[in-house]
Amino acid sequence: MFRAQAPGVVEILDSEMEPIAPASRPCPVRLSALLLGIVAAFVPLLAAASQPAPAALSVSIVHTFGTTPIRAEDVSCRTAAGNTVSISRLTYFLSHFALLTADGARVEFPQTLGLINALTGAVSIDLPPVAPGPYSVLEFDIGLPEALNHADPASFGPTHPLNPTVNNLHWSWQGGYVFLAIEGRWVQPDDALGGYSYHIATEAHRTRVRLQAPFNITGDTTLRLKFDAARLFSSVHTVAITSDAATHSTHSGKDDPLAGHLAANAAAAFSFVSAARTPPASAQRPHRAAPPPPLGTTPFPLALPKHFPQPMLPLDNPLTVQGVRLGQRLFYEQRLSAGDAQSCASCHQPDAAFADAGKALSIGVSGVSGSRNAMPLFNLAWSADSGFTWDGRRARLRDQALAPISDPREMHLPLDTAVARLSADATYPDQFAAAFGSPGITADRVGLAIEQFLLTLISADSKFDRVLANTEQFTPQEKRGQFLFVTEFDPARGQLGADCFHCHGGNLFTDHQFRSSGLDVDSADPGREGVTDRPTDRGRFKTPSLRNIERTAPYMHDGRFATLEAVLEHYSEHIQPAKTLDPNLAKHIVTAPADKRRAGVKLSPDDRAALIAFLKTLTDDSFLQRPGPAAPSPQPPTGTSTPQTR
Repeated sequence: MFRAQAPGVVEILDSEMEPIAPASRPCPVRLSALLLGIVAAFVPLLAAASQPAPAALSVSIVHTFGTTPIRAEDVSCRTAAGNTVSISRLTYFLSHFALLTADGARVEFPQTLGLINALTGAVSIDLPPVAPGPYSVLEFDIGLPEALNHADPASFGPTHPLNPTVNNLHWSWQGGYVFLAIEGRWVQPDDALGGYSYHIATEAHRTRVRLQAPFNITGDTTLRLKFDAARLFSSVHTVAITSDAATHSTHSGKDDPLAGHLAANAAAAFSFVSAARTPPASAQRPHRAAPPPPLGTTPFPLALPKHFPQPMLPLDNPLTVQGVRLGQRLFYEQRLSAGDAQSCASCHQPDAAFADAGKALSIGVSGVSGSRNAMPLFNLAWSADSGFTWDGRRARLRDQALAPISDPREMHLPLDTAVARLSADATYPDQFAAAFGSPGITADRVGLAIEQFLLTLISADSKFDRVLANTEQFTPQEKRGQFLFVTEFDPARGQLGADCFHCHGGNLFTDHQFRSSGLDVDSADPGREGVTDRPTDRGRFKTPSLRNIERTAPYMHDGRFATLEAVLEHYSEHIQPAKTLDPNLAKHIVTAPADKRRAGVKLSPDDRAALIAFLKTLTDDSFLQRPGPAAPSPQPPTGTSTPQTR
């Protein structure tokens, strides 16, 4: 988060001093001058000591719909226009905070910004320290100043609000960020559920909020605000969702008055609640520094693509040459399975982008099939915040690396047996000692080593990347496909794109979120619900990256579609009206008899061919040709030692 120092305040103090002695008295003159210098030196110190210490300041926001706290996916919110809606997403940026003192002086924090997510609990922003005293006004912008809005998104750290993997609000290749996004479902006239997706963006829609409410800061303080989402639909302009598709979404263009109406409503949705003393900072969790890599190891030179966001790598498992080498060997180690029959690579082949080529469901060592399609393994360093597997049930990559070893449907080997097998090998004990700085083979270390190897699987050298770097060019068909990919399907406004970017935008081609893509009216697989126990998560699965999509067939969590043509047929014609359907797909459902209610983006055969041509530009041939298992580490000659580095 950007920090700015509070503007300095200089106070000039008047003081009475005795006149300097006449020149005929040299000693007193020198003594008086000396005393005057001492007094002059201490006056600023005394003045500073008399000033109260700056107070830590934060802003906290509670989100409601009317008088009721917002509940995700609750289709019961009644708008002023008579619509019944739910809210599945409410995320926005606030920036350029300012305070007005009681006498009208301004205290500006122009570089402070924060990301607010009403449904995840990220609802507070820390401001720079401020002088105690009475204040009368709080101001801030909804949105970002132009310089930040168009800054390189890859320049922000892994936890920065403007990192695209943190906010999911970067507007892909169009550039800039969405300032406020609200999405959800609405009850159509025939009681079917449609969807709405409102995104406010561009400098024209950056909106200033001014809250007048006298408050007094006497120490560390939290300013409590309220955001009433009901007013987002009605405070200045009445927003009604109708059968007209133009009311289902916004694009923030010059021909989109709905975005302007929503921006004005958003400013009026805020109100001041109170100023309250903040608990002492000592009650907060202390920051934990990353431990140094093990002695004797060499840091692994991980090359991060310049056009990718910065990832959050695990602080407690730094990448080392020795650890990555060990993890690669373990990834191909068949002794980690019953009967020495399979390795991780058996279901994650390098030439298929580490997916299970051609198989809807993988077959384990016992001949039992898995329950879901084997996901490809690349760019996993950017999945840390959302978890791993189709339902995100494992938060750490090391845990996911161990799970298949003991799973009866997969490698079916107890972890203690796996550890015993590795310990009996002639080379593994030394390789584990070299990787972790001390002897010992444990299941935890197996997971850590495989995690290190998997984090190095980065795919970023496709034709798309080379076009982005201006070293290659799209064919006309590929260029048409890219246009379709990044353009919304909105016939009411003359836009007939494929609407792919909402879920697969950005250079990673995934938003790492869990979504229902309308495969079934009622999903037999609970999906994310199996992790959260929330019925509103039923049938939701993690958005896969579209990189290397040409080589990772079959598709979807159950591998039901064998070809890209079949996938596009689904999205074009056969999206099912599931209760948990993502709003960005649900907005394409039209009112029709229940037995014929289907929806899609209605792509022509030529447009489908163009879109597939673009998707094939995401194939990274250099990544698909990665080498196989690493050889055991060479042992140093007797009487020598391996150089130690940190």
